Order: sequence, then structure tokens, then C-alpha cells
Amino acid sequence: MVRAQGLTGDLAAAAAAAAARMGELSPGVDAEVHLISGRSRRLSRRDGRRDGLESSETLGVGVRAVRDGRVGFACGPAGSFEELLSLWPLALAQLRCAEPEAAAALAAGAALPPPEPALAASLDDAALLERSWEDLESLLGEAEAEAASAGALIVRSELSVQRARAVTASTRGVLADETGSWVDASISAAESDGGRTQVGEGWRGARALSALDARAAGREARARAEAGIDGRRTRGGRRAVVFEPWVGAEILEILAEMLSAEEAQRGRSLLADRLGRRVASALVALRDDPRRLGAYASSLFDDEGVPTQDKALVEAGVLRGFLHDAATASRAGAASNGCGYRGSWSDLPSPGASNFHLAPGPLSREALLSGTRDGVLVLELLGAHMIDPVSGEFSLGVSGRELDGGRLGRAFGGAMISGNLLDMLARVDAVADDLAFYGACGAPTFRVDGLDLA
Repeated sequence: MVRAQGLTGDLAAAAAAAAARMGELSPGVDAEVHLISGRSRRLSRRDGRRDGLESSETLGVGVRAVRDGRVGFACGPAGSFEELLSLWPLALAQLRCAEPEAAAALAAGAALPPPEPALAASLDDAALLERSWEDLESLLGEAEAEAASAGALIVRSELSVQRARAVTASTRGVLADETGSWVDASISAAESDGGRTQVGEGWRGARALSALDARAAGREARARAEAGIDGRRTRGGRRAVVFEPWVGAEILEILAEMLSAEEAQRGRSLLADRLGRRVASALVALRDDPRRLGAYASSLFDDEGVPTQDKALVEAGVLRGFLHDAATASRAGAASNGCGYRGSWSDLPSPGASNFHLAPGPLSREALLSGTRDGVLVLELLGAHMIDPVSGEFSLGVSGRELDGGRLGRAFGGAMISGNLLDMLARVDAVADDLAFYGACGAPTFRVDGLDLA
């Protein structure tokens, strides 16, 4: 038995012992323990000078109780085994007033896939938190130098590193244990012209410090600031619109929400009831692949302890599947496809994306741009969260650069694109090979042949 000396030792043994003990205390009730132990550090700079240093540690746990379709949940810090067990009566107490749902169930333990040492190794930089503040600051300096190379002013930059271990154990035979690390850099750069100032943002993330391309974040921040400050009005009408990866990833975030089985089953997605039907151009392939080597959002298990899997959600424009957690899969009479994620140990799981992306095409970015005779390249998108998830209607603010005769032209700003998301996906007529990820979503440069631009 794990004693009260704390949970700093074998977290997997502690979680498994706690779940077993909860089952013994309450026969007929399924128990789940989701435990997170982590450390993080963050360095920020403002106006070219160090602005702050932060370090923190986390050890928290969420406990679920499930009986007859009712779910109880309690969470809190877990400094000892006794503290962990003390959450069980709180979760049990909620069962009396919880609304029953026949499909409510914990994930069941299953045979684990063959070990993938290369994948596991690519997700954890064990020495990440041991790097000096000076090492971290030098990376920010590289990003700032890239952003300032054309005269942009650095407003703020930040670099954060974290390493965490997640353990999920249950009375249904689940025991998942995973350790991962993350590092990300963000930068804000400003361009000024008379009385106007435009700020551009850039971001890059990786699983190891050696894989972080901080300079790319600086280049993105500079490009967006430049386009914004020089932006003029553009010609309206039905025109080709090219979305660069940063903007494409924003659109993919909205699509990921619509591909959540929870949203579809509740009638809150325009993709509900479209399984097996064409929803996009034949050039559109959407995948969710949590097992990409070294990718920012990769994982061996989801937050219910289900092994993750690469899956095609849209193939050649046809909808093939949704993102499922244990509950939505149970409603659909299927098995979870490993998409049950939590915002933190204090949250319940729900279907979510991990390395969700538009598959790259055969064209280089340069070939795609040069083949666009009259259109616009969108570098900034405003209001993506306003896309109606049920109707798909949208009206979004955009800025970027003109495309004239296949060449990048002057900057534009203050424009709007409007239409319907399904119509936009159906009009995708070119996809480049420059796939880039921003957190859990990624996209290459892609073109839509004809959107209303005003």
C-alpha cells in the first residue's frame, strides 16, 4: 500500500492503488483517478529587457465516480495518498443529484499497442527544465533579432518550458502513464507609420529546446506587423483567397470543434448527420494524428488512458469520422478513438483534437502563389470564433497582401470575407506542401477559388 509520505514516488502505483481502494469502498461504482505532476518555468522580456521570471510546480488529481449512468467528479491537490482518497466521498456524493445518461461510462482497459520507443523519446526532453535562464533568454534574443531585422520594434517576447507526468488508472482496467515536455516562444513586434502602430504576433512550439525554431516566430511577427501598417483598401468582388498556415490553423480549430462527436450528437455542428457524405473538395484530407514524432500535441494516451491513434476524419472531401471520447463512443455504439482530453486535472474529459491538420498537397508554396493570377494572401484573420457552428455562415475580417499576376503585391487591410464554411471547403482548389502546426492544429498554405471579398 502507498503510505502517507506523499506522492513524489511512483505515481502510477499510487493512482492504481487509489482506484482499487475506491472500488473496494464502493462496490458497483466505477472509479477513475487522473493525476498530473508537473513543473514549469517562464521567462518574459518587454521592450528588449528582461521583464519577469516564473517557476511553478503542480500536483493535482481529478476523480470520477460512475454508477448507473450518473457521474460524480471531484478534484484537488494531491500531496498524499490520503488526500487523494479523500476526494472519493466528494465524487460519490454527487451521484445522488447527477442526471442519469445511459451512455455515461469510463473507458475500458484494452490491449496496449506495441511499444514505440522512438515516439515516446520524441515527446520528452528530460533536461529541458535544467537549462539555464540564460539559455532560454538567448533563444528569445534570436526571435527578437529576426523580428527587428527590418526595423520593427519588439513589444514583448516570452518563452515557457514545462515537463509533466500524467497517470490515469481506473477500476475498468485502465493504467496509462506518460511523461512529456513542451517549450514555446511567442513574440509581439510593432511597426509604426506616423500616428499609426500595428502589432504582429508570432509563435512556435516544440517538445525539445533543440527543435524550437524561435527565429520563425520572429519572422512571422515582423511580417504581420509590416502587412498591417502598410495595409490599404483592396478591390472587392469574387476573388481567389489564399490562406497561409497560421490562418489555416485558426480555421482548422473551428473545424475540429465541429468534428467533435459531442457537438455532432448534440446537434451543434453543421457536420452532424453528414457521415459518409462529401463535405469538401477532393483535395481536402483532414487527419488527427496524436502519434506524430516530436509534434507539439502528440501523446501516447488520451486523458482517459485510451491509446491514441492516427485517424482520417475527412478523406478526399468525404466525412469519415468524428473525434470520440468514451462517452460519445458509447452513445454511438463504437469504441473511443483516443480523443478524450482535459484542459487540466481539474476538468472532465471531452472530445478534442491533437495534431489535427489539413494534409499537405504536392505544390510548393511558391508554385501555389505564382499560380494565383488575381487574389489575396490572408496573413491575419479576425473573428474566426464567430463562424456559426450549425449553419457554417461567416463574415470575417482579413488583412494580408494582394496577389497580382502570381506576384505578391501591396499590403491590404480592413477587408471582409463572407460565405459558408462548407462552400469554402468545396472550393479549395490548391494545397501546398508547407504544413506547419500551431499547438493542436496545423495547415499548409491553401487556396479557395472564389470567396466574396469586400
